[in-house]
Amino acid sequence: METTLTYKLALLHLVHLLMHADGMVDERELAMLNRIRNEESITDAVYNAFTARLSFSTDKELYDHGVRLLNQCSDEEKLQVFAHLYKLAQADNDFSMKEVRLLFYSLEQTQVEFDDVVLIARMAS
Repeated sequence: METTLTYKLALLHLVHLLMHADGMVDERELAMLNRIRNEESITDAVYNAFTARLSFSTDKELYDHGVRLLNQCSDEEKLQVFAHLYKLAQADNDFSMKEVRLLFYSLEQTQVEFDDVVLIARMAS
């Protein structure tokens, strides 16, 4: 699937928030971030532009912007973002309540069904 810059930025926003939701980023999550970047062809230029934004944005601003971007994506792109997030949340073998809330609130905000996400994540594995 050829993806848009909007998709890639939405994905990066939500991945960042999910990785930091429990207050700890472990090696498995970083490895998953690298895998996502490779799979989605997220260049260093795009990633570095995104990370530059982190220093002057609150988590709420990042979340709001990420959801706004995601709502501009196709249904297929939305499902793919959530499939990545679902697999990322499982990477450290510990679903924290903050991660669960972030995922489910984001699903609600984008009108994506959790069962569809699980199906897509399993098909991609």
